[in-house]
Amino acid sequence: MTHIWIRAEERPNERRVAVTPSGMTELIQAGFRVTLEEDPTRAIPLADYPACSLAATGSWCNAPKDAIILGLKELPEDDSPLVHRHIMFGHAYKGQTEGPALLNRFKRGGGMLYDLEYLIDENGNYIDFYYSL
Repeated sequence: MTHIWIRAEERPNERRVAVTPSGMTELIQAGFRVTLEEDPTRAIPLADYPACSLAATGSWCNAPKDAIILGLKELPEDDSPLVHRHIMFGHAYKGQTEGPALLNRFKRGGGMLYDLEYLIDENGNYIDFYYSL
């Protein structure tokens, strides 16, 4: 069973979340195991989400290695190796200042970045997540 770990956004003033309650219901119905990090500042209250495993903010670092970590914005800046697969806007490939450091963290940890800016559909077209989320 694929495990999706929805992390809390830890950037200042970021209240969004990568999955809505209805989206989480769809994931669960499709057979995914879902863990949701608690976040008291999130725009969508925790009570609106269906029953799932809950975890503390920032605990994605200690998630099972096979979990896919799903978020929106960049990770907190530190130098720890990244061992998980991450789905997020990595901001790592367009010359952003912190891009090389982030990619080096994945390289050292053996993890993988699925950058939402560069995902394509079955026809080779970029998926515009800024409008379809």
